Amino acid sequence: MTTHSAAQRTKTISDINRKLQDKSAVIMTAMEFKALVREGKTPSVEEVDVVTTATRAVMSGTAALLTLPLREKDAAGRIADLRMNGVPCLPAFTGGEESGLVGAVLNGTQESVDNTGRYGGGHVLRALVEREAVEIEYRLETGCRKRLFLTLDEIPFARFYTSRNSFQNYMGFTNAKNAPSYQALPFSIFACRPIAPLGGMAVSGSGEMNPGANDSSFQVIRPGIRILVNGAEGTLVGYGTRAQKGHVCLSTTADMRRMDPQYMGGFRTSCGVEVTSSLAVPFPVLNQAILDGLAACLDENLVHQVGDFSDRVAIGAVRYSDIWTGAPLEVEFDFERCIGCSFQCEAEYYCPMNAISWKDQTIDQDLCVACGACTGNCPGGAFRGKGREPGRGVGELNLFGRLMPIIFRQSNRLRSERLAGVLKERLGSGEFHFLDTDAECRLW
Repeated sequence: MTTHSAAQRTKTISDINRKLQDKSAVIMTAMEFKALVREGKTPSVEEVDVVTTATRAVMSGTAALLTLPLREKDAAGRIADLRMNGVPCLPAFTGGEESGLVGAVLNGTQESVDNTGRYGGGHVLRALVEREAVEIEYRLETGCRKRLFLTLDEIPFARFYTSRNSFQNYMGFTNAKNAPSYQALPFSIFACRPIAPLGGMAVSGSGEMNPGANDSSFQVIRPGIRILVNGAEGTLVGYGTRAQKGHVCLSTTADMRRMDPQYMGGFRTSCGVEVTSSLAVPFPVLNQAILDGLAACLDENLVHQVGDFSDRVAIGAVRYSDIWTGAPLEVEFDFERCIGCSFQCEAEYYCPMNAISWKDQTIDQDLCVACGACTGNCPGGAFRGKGREPGRGVGELNLFGRLMPIIFRQSNRLRSERLAGVLKERLGSGEFHFLDTDAECRLW
């Protein structure tokens, strides 16, 4: 693993921080930098100081530690059961009978007892960040039950933690084998409903935008560096719980108060609720190795393996350029093609983000992650990738001798690019700087 030795540096973190402070730093988003690479105009180490990377995707290992002012000061007994909007939480600690404070751990993938499979911890986390009043129900060991409502501004401590986010790469999936195990239980976190044999592809990953994929020299991603988590300043803890060589993931933490809800939320799949989050990592261009890693990380160079839902064993592969080059990053609704399903709008029912309203004939673009599920679920073809012809979805992949539609994207490239832009603005304003650290992320 490469270290930050002085002999390898062309610039130092202090050099870049000085440029950030006097606003002379050259800062590029990953999109801007890689556009120059494709034009054959790759900047030199001297010509660029920072490149911002980002990703928005389903990220299961997510939770929050909250301190809740639940009890009256004279209430006796410990908390035996605790729920937020119907989602069970783990009471973590109490501050004593006189404090009225109780700690709680809210798991992002924990399902509601009242709305199983359709609402969970990720939804509660977004509701808190949106400053909605969240229902708190709890039962003391004495049997006493209480109920109240709290907003994030009434919660004295609210910290977001991730244990395995921003995977360097992930597999895509389809029902290629139509295995008996899948026929018996056709549910997966990689699809919103059962998929017919070779009926479509589910894909994951932001490709060249992904922070882990850009750090091939292992010099940038280090414990303690400052990052953005759902738009709020946070800290990289280290590699995540499922990190391995060539397949790293990250562990992070951040305060929830400055998060932007458009970068997070609950996410429904056919196998239960998940949570979607966003990370942005700035790359200080200290030397040629870091620059080369950024320049080589292009969608057309990154392989996306394809497996079967039944066993997750690779049986094919595409490139991320097949998924993202020219792909629509938003989904739109064509009212004239709506056939007015009288019983249940399938696009609305299966939307992972609850972004579609059949009654209002709208897509909530603040919620929508352009996964494309609606384009495959609407029998009238009223949903399509923005700018595409009627009846077309968000893309196709040439696999197994046929052109297969992409019916489920678990990564949101639009907000990945948007968050990279947000980080660039903050760096340019002087409010965000680098911490110099020689600590290394290790794969044990």
